[in-house]
Amino acid sequence: MVRRVAAVALLGAMAIPAVARAGGTCTVYEHRDFGGAHWTLHDGDVLRMIRPPQLGTSDGIHRFIYESSWNDKVSSFTVGPTCTLTLWEHVNYGGHHFRANRSRSYVGDRWNDKASDAVCECKGPLKW
Repeated sequence: MVRRVAAVALLGAMAIPAVARAGGTCTVYEHRDFGGAHWTLHDGDVLRMIRPPQLGTSDGIHRFIYESSWNDKVSSFTVGPTCTLTLWEHVNYGGHHFRANRSRSYVGDRWNDKASDAVCECKGPLKW
């Protein structure tokens, strides 16, 4: 587990320019200013920060990714130009939520290390 986080952290610094160009992704970061480990979500992805259930990883609309080591660790995020990221306080879209369609170098004291679900939703293809 430690090796995976270290490898992701190393790649995190290189991911910011790629995310800005990609458009259809949202990336959550462990630390403020896009630092530490990161996880990139594509349109329709839901990062559930709990252990995976026995069955089911999709509801037909969203793809569910289960990663319990991320629970209460999000401090910053990048959002592609056509995307919206929603952070939920509890799993299964529970509690309060924080929605943004632009990147944030810090989620603020109220949301720092509080998210248990992250949902990335993007609109149609980019038009350059």
